[in-house]
Amino acid sequence: MLLERIRNDRNLKVMVSLLLMIILILGIAGMITPRLLQPGHLIELARQSVPLGITALGQSAVILSGGIDLSVGSIVTMTNILAADMIRGRDNRTIPVVLFLLALGILIGGTSGFLIAKTGIPPMVMTFAMSSIVRGGDLLYSGGAPGGRASPMLRFFGAGRVGPVPVSVIIFIILAILVLFWFKKVRTGRSTYFLGNNFRAAKYAGVPVERRIVFIYAFSATMAVLSGLIFSGYIGVGSFEVGGEAFMLNSVASAVIGGNTFLGIGNIAGAIPGAFIITLINSILRSLGIAVTGQHIMQGVIIIVMVVLYTGQIGFSRKKLKKAGG
Repeated sequence: MLLERIRNDRNLKVMVSLLLMIILILGIAGMITPRLLQPGHLIELARQSVPLGITALGQSAVILSGGIDLSVGSIVTMTNILAADMIRGRDNRTIPVVLFLLALGILIGGTSGFLIAKTGIPPMVMTFAMSSIVRGGDLLYSGGAPGGRASPMLRFFGAGRVGPVPVSVIIFIILAILVLFWFKKVRTGRSTYFLGNNFRAAKYAGVPVERRIVFIYAFSATMAVLSGLIFSGYIGVGSFEVGGEAFMLNSVASAVIGGNTFLGIGNIAGAIPGAFIITLINSILRSLGIAVTGQHIMQGVIIIVMVVLYTGQIGFSRKKLKKAGG
């Protein structure tokens, strides 16, 4: 019964495949470097994957709607620089600054979504332009030398632990449950899949397409802000090394590895193991002394392979449906 369900449910099949992939990679890693399988290191890997996992949830929603968000890396950097500089180690500033940054993220993402919906600018072009604007704003604000530091409260959320479990992992689990519920059970979230599957049909079916697009990009930016806050709490200071283009590419890779396609076919939950796989592979490559360029090459190969596999799977399923229909 379970095997039959897995075979007939694409999303379940993808999740099982990803879990098997994680086990396989961990097995290979254990043979190369046994310390990678120590419980403490695995918990640390989970902690490291949290910012990427949070951002990948937002990126997955955008991809499922048929778009892509190239601005998330810059928004993460912006959040880190502004949080450290505006909080300056004071707990009483933390909540107001966090609320301000969340509002700023919604404004940035919402603006991208609004212009995409109203003008027809391709998402890649719009979010690339927004990324450039945000990156320029970061340099202008900081003068190229970020200052300040995170407050003890923010440090607790980014680097604190409850027993052996990082607080950031607990936050991620709660956030992921809320996000998955929203996109599975709430109409606003469910309609995301319709946009990617058939944009015109969604419009004719009465889906408020423009509002949904604004919401999706605002959601993606909000996830990037939360990711930047977690980063800020962990490293404790502002830095241009946080976020950036590499992080944005990792968020796309996580979403794609998680089984999400630009055709509205996929499952946002796949971004979670997708982010862990990217973090795990990067950790292994670093432990082997492979440079960042090698990590980028590996990620590119993985994305191509996964896209080919998922696209072929979708095509095969559609052929089966056509044959079944006569």
